[in-house]
Parts: sequence; structure tokens; C-alpha cells
Amino acid sequence: MRVFIVYCHPSEDSFTRHIRDSFIKGIVDSGNEYVLSDLYKMDFKSDMSEKEYLRDSNYRNTNDLEKDVLAEQTKINSSDAIAFIYPVFWTEAPAKLVGWFDRVWSYGFAYGEKTMKLLDKAIFLCSAGHTVEDLEKFNLLTSMKKVMIGDRLFNRSKATDFVVFEGTTKACKLREENWDKNLELAYEKGKTLFSQAENKLCLEDRFFTTLENSESGEVSGETVFCYHQKDNAIWAEYSGGKIIKGFLVGTMDDKNNLHFSYQHLNTENELKTGSCDSVPEILENGKIRFHEKWKWTNGMSGVSIVQEI
Repeated sequence: MRVFIVYCHPSEDSFTRHIRDSFIKGIVDSGNEYVLSDLYKMDFKSDMSEKEYLRDSNYRNTNDLEKDVLAEQTKINSSDAIAFIYPVFWTEAPAKLVGWFDRVWSYGFAYGEKTMKLLDKAIFLCSAGHTVEDLEKFNLLTSMKKVMIGDRLFNRSKATDFVVFEGTTKACKLREENWDKNLELAYEKGKTLFSQAENKLCLEDRFFTTLENSESGEVSGETVFCYHQKDNAIWAEYSGGKIIKGFLVGTMDDKNNLHFSYQHLNTENELKTGSCDSVPEILENGKIRFHEKWKWTNGMSGVSIVQEI
């Protein structure tokens, strides 16, 4: 199988370069193939031209895309997975990678009547100066994942993974302390990228809506759930339809079943609470459908089906 690696760093004197090399070694050692776009070495043009803007903003599916954009799109459609390797700059990717998305995610390819294939997996490997603890404490990691997974990779990959190599700035002592451990992790991510051994669901930044619900339920097809996950902990926020704002929190067991409590404020300004157990079904297109049994705190119960958007 083949992975397309989009690498973005302005310097070869970086820990990110070592992440790239270890990841590639893992890919090769697993008997798989890769193709690499080194955006800085390629001098990839990150600024969208007026012509490109007018084409996409007016939803024109014309065949006059620039050669460098067509080359990147060909690499995507000839691969089974995509990997993005980059440093975190102010909670974002470098401008050159942001510009890559602006231009390569063109109308008629990544959205609209898209010709972009549904990838088996997308993985993000990013080096960060902050620790993961600090990124989570200030919701910066959530923002990073929301942009990359929840927006740019939305419905374009069956599975995603987001890996942060923390404290890698040259001023941080963790850089040297975790050097070998981090490179081993990058190697393992490459070696097991196409492994079928792990069947654990990942719900991070996956969106769901309701297909069916009992009459006594309040969520509907107008309600959208956005899930998050850390190890076996899962949580989500939801709103829409009769729900002004709702939250749920719980766990995922070894069979990928969800067990959680929920609360929401409805449009009648009533605070409703309850608990729910969900059993997953994986559809042919890779999306998830949950079959749920829920119970209000007052004892009334029902069943529902929610499906990934």
C-alpha cells in the first residue's frame, strides 16, 4: 500500500525532519510504499491566485487547474493514505501547508462533485514546543484537531490519527529527554499505518446526526453531535432542533460500545438529563452508526439510531 507524505518545515536542522525520516523508515520496513512532497524544497506556491479564488468561490468545475495543484491531487488519488508532518506555529501549521490546502482542496476535487478518493487513513504528525498537557489545558489541542480533522479532513478519510510530539523546541529540556522515545513513536506510526490489528474506534472530531428516535426523545435529524476522544474517555457537545445546547461524557469499552450520561437545555428552557448505551455498526463506506438505548433521569426510556455525517 502507499502513503502520500506532505512534509512542511523550512529547515533540515529540525526535530520535525527526524520525525519524517523515522516515519518513512517505518513505512519501508513494513513493506509499504510512500511518495513525498517536501513543500519548502519544492517551493510550493502557497498563495492562491485571483484566478483560483474566482474559480472556487464561484463553484466553477473547470479543467484549468495549475500543474503543481494537479500533481498533488494525482499523488492523493494514487495513494491509500495521507500523512502530514509539520511543526506547530501559533496553534496552526506553517503558512505553506495552509496554502497547500487552500489550493489543492479545490472545487470539484475535495468538495462539490468531488473526484478525490476516500482515503483509508489520514495521520497528522506535528512537533510542538508546548507540552500536550498545556495544549489541552488551554483548549489549543482541541482547536488544532478541529481545524485539521473536523474541517480539512472532514469525510475525506475513513480513519484519522493526530500525534503531537511535545516539547520539541530547542529551548525545552524535554527535547533531549524524549528524543529516542518520540522517534520510536514516529517509526511505529509508520510501520503500523496500514495495520488491521487495531480495531479501536476513534471518534475524535466525528460528527453524527439522528436517523431515528423514540417519541419521548428530543434529539432529531436537526441535531448534530461532535464527538471527542482521549484513550477510552469520550465526550461530545450537541445542538440543533429542540436542543439549545447539550453535553455528554462517558467511556468506550473494549468492544467499542459507548456508555455515557448526558444533559441538555431544550428550546423550552428545560434542563434534561439521562444515560445512554450505544453499540456501533461500521457501514460499507467506513462511517459509524450507533444503535442506542437511553433513559431519562425520570425513568422514561427509548431507543435511537445516530449516524456519522
